[in-house]
Amino acid sequence: MARRLVDWPGGLIVFDVRVDAMTPFAEAGATAADSVAEVAAADVISVTVLNDEQVRDVVGQLAAHAKPGTVIALHSTIKPDTAAELAEQLRPNGIHIVDAPVSGGAGAAEKGELAVMVGADDEAYDKVKPVFKNWASMVVRAGEPGAGTRMKLARNMLTFVGFAAANEAMRLAEAAGLDLQK
Repeated sequence: MARRLVDWPGGLIVFDVRVDAMTPFAEAGATAADSVAEVAAADVISVTVLNDEQVRDVVGQLAAHAKPGTVIALHSTIKPDTAAELAEQLRPNGIHIVDAPVSGGAGAAEKGELAVMVGADDEAYDKVKPVFKNWASMVVRAGEPGAGTRMKLARNMLTFVGFAAANEAMRLAEAAGLDLQK
């Protein structure tokens, strides 16, 4: 995602706790930040960390330094209510929270063909859509903050139901004596 934003007008700021993870982006023209606080200078910030606890920590650090109008997009796996809670908490500061889970995998990321399900208010969605279009072929607004995460959960459930149904069909075919390879 970041690789496809290196040439973004106004520049790209990257931060990772591992300096070596930022090096290729810095070599390509991005600004490597020394802290999360330095990333808060951006108008649109994408957060990709491991879990809900880390999201809350990073958003807290960003919010302490972000200016009104900043959009913080959460691409990490979070609890269904986290984005809505953070949006409500930061609304008085003029900071927008967007939950924007991504589907598609590494191959799709390389080609810019990811799908992103966005939970955002109108103003924030208008700001993130052109940014996300650099790395996603499908940007869908699911509703207000929190709706993107709920849409991703529903999508995952449909996918896994399909896998379970295919597995059961194969077991039935095997039990009936059919050769699955044929």
